[in-house]
Amino acid sequence: MDKENRLLQIAENQQGYFTSRQAERCGFSRANFHRKLKSGKWCKEELWGIYRLANYPYTLRSELALWTLWSADKQGNPQGIWSHETALDIHELSDVAAAKLHMSVPRSFRKGNKIPNNICLHFTDEMPQSDIENRHGYRVTTPLRTLADVIREGTTQHEQIELAILDLAIQKSLIKGLATIQEMELLQKCTDSQEMREIIAKAIDDVWTRANAQLADFGRIVEPYTIGLSLENQGFGTAVLCQHKSQYFLLTAGHVGRALRRAKSVSLLLRFDTIRREYPVQSAKNFTVIEWDLNFDDNMLDDVLTYKPKDLAIVIPTQAIVDTLKIFKAFYKIPEESHSISLQDALISLGGIEPIYSDNGKTCQLHVGPYAFVASSYRQLPDVDYIICPVSNHTYDMRNLRRKVIDSFQGLSGSGLWKFSNNNPILVGIAIAQDPAGYDPTLGLKNVYFHGFHSILSVLSNLGKANEHKL
Repeated sequence: MDKENRLLQIAENQQGYFTSRQAERCGFSRANFHRKLKSGKWCKEELWGIYRLANYPYTLRSELALWTLWSADKQGNPQGIWSHETALDIHELSDVAAAKLHMSVPRSFRKGNKIPNNICLHFTDEMPQSDIENRHGYRVTTPLRTLADVIREGTTQHEQIELAILDLAIQKSLIKGLATIQEMELLQKCTDSQEMREIIAKAIDDVWTRANAQLADFGRIVEPYTIGLSLENQGFGTAVLCQHKSQYFLLTAGHVGRALRRAKSVSLLLRFDTIRREYPVQSAKNFTVIEWDLNFDDNMLDDVLTYKPKDLAIVIPTQAIVDTLKIFKAFYKIPEESHSISLQDALISLGGIEPIYSDNGKTCQLHVGPYAFVASSYRQLPDVDYIICPVSNHTYDMRNLRRKVIDSFQGLSGSGLWKFSNNNPILVGIAIAQDPAGYDPTLGLKNVYFHGFHSILSVLSNLGKANEHKL
């Protein structure tokens, strides 16, 4: 690559700007800079040592890239991160134009010349990467870090902060909004102002109001594909009704399938609500259970990522049961090819919390709801994968637009993990386990583990070959 293209590559990442040091590193002689300026190919900025490609188009916020280069240390590494009121503006969380550009810099930051009047520097300790977003030619603090900064600083008008917090709550999607609630509560610790605490509390309620309605809608969308399994003397589980090619079956966790195999009878709970309903008891012999891994042991679920269990099972009902289910429920058609998922997408799971039976064991009142999860990581091995979702005390039962703190998830195993595209559900995982300790605010978050779609396709393929079921 010649020196012109090397410089172009650097300048394109900095909105057309570059420094004399960068030009020299590309092979240009400082003594010949004037020729580039005279030819009109380069423009010299007022800031010392900074130039611009003359034909590079200006953007709305090109000055942010320019002043970022100004903040470079002696090695040429930019030190500045846009923050405070400027970050509010970048994130479109403020309608008020700040009089100055606000930049956070390390406490060791020094400039030989006087700081320009249009720049307001905030000296800070080293900022964690989780508080920083990379943009085109500059860095900016995240929305939550920005709000924490302006609250701590105490110079921004409360009305402006209130609008910023509410705007952030509105901008956030369902799952991002729920994840933000706990972060917003941390903001309350940044201020001694009762007024600010009330503003933040109002924003949290706003997030919940929106999330409640959206979760309820999502729950109603996936409910037809979800069924409860009341297993005689073996507890309760959940399954997703699926169709793959011409086969109809229930997809659930392997340990739920194993419990069904041990049970004498099964009740298929068609409705997820709090109304007591009678469901006919089926003989367990009417269901064929095909486990993914016959060597699976329930103890493997105590540490999923260590033991890497293959905890899925296919349950094939008799044709008569399938025909009955088609009247009341729907079968989710599993695509034949794997699809990529974004962990940033909205993920919800629909499963049982607390099935309550009457004395005769045939009547069940089921407390159930869609739960919002934020997947923190994804582990894919050759034939198995896991979606890991940390669960805080902000995972709620919202089936009936109510907030309820859940500290355990009886019956969640086998529940589908869904994302939504234009309100269309996409199955991306099956719940298999949670950290055995349960949620404890003093110990931090626990995890709920799901087999991802890679595992779902693997179990279909492997079982189809091993058992001659054309799935």
